[in-house]
Amino acid sequence: MTRLFIKYYFVVFLFAGLLYAEKIAVATKVKGVSEIMKVGSKNFSFLKAGMILDDGDKVRTGKSGFVAIIFIDDKSTLKVKENSEAVITGRRTKKNISKKINIDGGTIRASITKQNVDFVIQTPTSVASVKGTDFWMVVDELLGDQIIGIEGQVSLVNTETGQEVNVTSGMTGVSSPDGQVGISETDLANIPEDPSDDSEEGPSQLKIYLEGPNGEQRAFIIEYQ
Repeated sequence: MTRLFIKYYFVVFLFAGLLYAEKIAVATKVKGVSEIMKVGSKNFSFLKAGMILDDGDKVRTGKSGFVAIIFIDDKSTLKVKENSEAVITGRRTKKNISKKINIDGGTIRASITKQNVDFVIQTPTSVASVKGTDFWMVVDELLGDQIIGIEGQVSLVNTETGQEVNVTSGMTGVSSPDGQVGISETDLANIPEDPSDDSEEGPSQLKIYLEGPNGEQRAFIIEYQ
């Protein structure tokens, strides 16, 4: 599993500047075909490690693509596997960012720090609400959604019928387009592979320079392996 170690320089000013500018996350690792459509744009461009994500940016991965994202307020992480597309949104609530992920199809892993605000994942079939947990979510517009619980608890609600199931560690919840939900013990063979676990690279570092609200330049350094 990817381990992220955050070093802060001028921490108070840095995060004040980041939140002031309504930046919400940073792409820490990018592999394969991975693209981003910046909010307000109509075209995708190549996504690179170290790129800052704004509220409303869309991330898309193709074959062999992979993107790891860390949110700047609480270091929650989102991993987007190949052949996936997701819109990353975030709204400030005092010191925190209320987060929402809209995903029409693909596979993601969310490792969420305990939240004092909302963390919601919206699909064509379901809404998943999270407070603090680790889970995989597989989204298929035709077959529905599957949540595989690793830690904590996720509330999975079918938007057609309002039926709800709580998915905990070791369990898999499903929500289908016809309005049905269910839960069963997880088959280990169905847990997606995490590309971060396969990396044999040593520690890497991203150094990002950002401008604060008063024009000062601050460094945001992320070390990971």
